Amino acid sequence: MASIDTAGSHVVESEISATLVSLRERFEAVRRGEIQRVRGRLGNLSPAQENAIDSLSHALIERVLQTPIAMLKNPSAGTLAVFVLETVRRIFNL
Repeated sequence: MASIDTAGSHVVESEISATLVSLRERFEAVRRGEIQRVRGRLGNLSPAQENAIDSLSHALIERVLQTPIAMLKNPSAGTLAVFVLETVRRIFNL
């Protein structure tokens, strides 16, 4: 199991992986919930329209998560790794 030694703090890869999984799950739950919430207002949608909404919402999630995920995966983050990990956990209540 790999880890990052950060001046007295220790971040294990499994902690980073678990945080990434939790982060994606949280955003996916929000995405699904918001689609369900507005579904009634959208009326009858064709399969193509439903796919377009699904694709758009997935793309938005990926775009929003791109920087936090890159920062968490950055092996050269050093002492910043602990700070980023804890900040992401706090911001997104993970």
